[in-house]
Amino acid sequence: MALLSTIGCGQRAKAPETQLTKDEVISIAEATARTEGYDIRKYNMTGCHYEFTDKDDTWTVSFVLKPPTPPGGHFWVVVDDWTKKATLMHGE
Repeated sequence: MALLSTIGCGQRAKAPETQLTKDEVISIAEATARTEGYDIRKYNMTGCHYEFTDKDDTWTVSFVLKPPTPPGGHFWVVVDDWTKKATLMHGE
């Protein structure tokens, strides 16, 4: 009888534990965008990514103006996972 081992091969890295859920981050990002004067109904949210490095526990939420998209028709909102502080970065 052969013994099968699953240790090592095909194991996924454990997902990082975050303070905020993806839905909470998107709500914070949308509220920040509205506060900054953006009509988010005119934008598509194109991504929500969590960065977990030694120096950074932040989420980045990307928005792109619905087509036809002019140059600079995008922006990002960076949300700190611990403080919930959001910073909007305008497209160029």
